[in-house]
Amino acid sequence: MSGGMREKKKSARYKSIVKTAELLFLDNGLDAVQMQDVADADGIGIATLFRYFPKKERLIVAVAVSCLEKNIEAFERIVSTNGSAYERLEQVLDYLMGHPTEKEEVWKSARFREAFESYASFAKKPLDGIEEYIETQRVIALILMKIIEDGKVDGSIRKDIPIKEAIITIINAYGTFGNNISLKSAISYLEEDIAIHIQQRMLKEMLLSYLRP
Repeated sequence: MSGGMREKKKSARYKSIVKTAELLFLDNGLDAVQMQDVADADGIGIATLFRYFPKKERLIVAVAVSCLEKNIEAFERIVSTNGSAYERLEQVLDYLMGHPTEKEEVWKSARFREAFESYASFAKKPLDGIEEYIETQRVIALILMKIIEDGKVDGSIRKDIPIKEAIITIINAYGTFGNNISLKSAISYLEEDIAIHIQQRMLKEMLLSYLRP
């Protein structure tokens, strides 16, 4: 087998393991899933799994990175459109809310991210490979910088505030709220007039109103 084919096969196996682990983690939780469970579900030996991921926490981080990377293409598409900085930021928030046809995928990604961040927060020391997760966050932040820079000059965002800090805070606040309310919907009392999508829409308007000139 040539070197190129070998690397291609290795990459495919890596992605397969990560996808299998993600599904297991979503169904059973991070703590309940064992490495043997992942190996069995992916149809490989435990020794093969450990060659790719010597520790379970390394696999958990890889799944977290994969979930984050799913957003990169969408963010790149949004920031490259011709709308104003304000309009593109609104599109970012709409994406974080999730299109009706993508609700299930968005919910699953949010569910895993919430579980992962709790897992990482309670770890006694930084997780093995966590720097890759942080780097992926940095890549996304750099993509969004295009909106921030354009917002300084196109007049669609008020200029008497620190634009970078305001936009990043809005994206983080909206994303966190959306994840939290979606995940807790099954155990929350919600009347029809305060359904999740209504609260999300109202929060979006509140946050964006701060940016309007």
